[in-house]
Amino acid sequence: MAKLVFPLGLVSILFCLLLQNVQVASAVSLTDIFVVQDGPDKGGCDAYFDQSKGTGTLDDWHEEIIYSLTDTIDQVDKHYSTDARIQKAIQTFFGINPKDKDAQKNVKKINDNLRSVHDLFNVRKITKGRARGQPVYGLNKNRYLFCGSDFLEEKKGDSVARDWQDKEIKDSKGNPVTIEKVPGYRKALKDDRAIKPWWSGGIKEPKGYYFSTTGKDYCKKNTKNLALTAAIKVFTGTPSGRTTLRRTIDMIVLCGESFANTLSPDSYKLGNAKIKAGTSLADVVPKSMTLLHEAFHLIFGVYDGRNTNIGFLEGADEIYDLAACIRLARTSRPKARMNPENYVFFVTQMYYLSGKSSGTNQPSDIDKNWNFKIVKQGSNYVYGAVKP
Repeated sequence: MAKLVFPLGLVSILFCLLLQNVQVASAVSLTDIFVVQDGPDKGGCDAYFDQSKGTGTLDDWHEEIIYSLTDTIDQVDKHYSTDARIQKAIQTFFGINPKDKDAQKNVKKINDNLRSVHDLFNVRKITKGRARGQPVYGLNKNRYLFCGSDFLEEKKGDSVARDWQDKEIKDSKGNPVTIEKVPGYRKALKDDRAIKPWWSGGIKEPKGYYFSTTGKDYCKKNTKNLALTAAIKVFTGTPSGRTTLRRTIDMIVLCGESFANTLSPDSYKLGNAKIKAGTSLADVVPKSMTLLHEAFHLIFGVYDGRNTNIGFLEGADEIYDLAACIRLARTSRPKARMNPENYVFFVTQMYYLSGKSSGTNQPSDIDKNWNFKIVKQGSNYVYGAVKP
């Protein structure tokens, strides 16, 4: 499941609160997590989510992410020390050998990362301190979900800059200020000559700019792009002619290809039905895992190239191919633990290994459990399905 995420370098880092000080919220909706863009176009998600009813494909994805993360976290917590299959999967994707002296510590870190993403999707709330009752990752119109990139409008550097209320930014003499003259924007444009300013014209309010070589055209069908995570910088002008950063809006953009691609099954149940001995794990990763992948970027931000405790890999540094993810865990364990797709593959394997059937034909049903490991298939080797 290859996700082509453009190298952004603009995603803001959100910090986790203590995991033990949170509780699960009830009746969680996708709109508790994101401002979901409505409408049939301009990044609107109406084709995939009915906001009035809280139903649709995105709601199914939301539920699937929650129960697969819940199952994975629970399995690691309870059975890592005694289940060789879980130990091997963690070693395969994160390079943690159960015999390592710091194995338990590193496994806990992996599970804590999974918990952080689970906290986002399950809207867990803080139970202690002054912030008691507030979500760990609160929503204050600062986290948007789009289905398509056509809400972005290409602008030129010498066009007049606009503020979060769609008003022209002017200097102290009342003269309009161009985008390339706004300090915060000027730096973004100088970083790369190919970068363009894209105006978030499809957002009612607040509005802002996103700087990238691709914008509105990111989700064109011929690109086969699945999704991206980025940030829109929202500025406001002042009477003195200065500009100030009002806020940064985090956004996830899901392209039509993430819903339409035929390589990924629509649910775990349908993926489970495809599995036979030797089936590659890459062929049965559900479509919902695209949103899970992007959530790691949203929560953890971007690795700065120095401190391996902060940020995740993005853009050109990311690894998506299954074999390459496994190889990364062997050659660079710290980077494997910062690569979103390594977590996606791990969660997928854990759910096929330990998921259950409800007996009522649910998308979450696992009718036959499978484990995955490196197996020979003809003259090649694949990370394929085997009986547990």
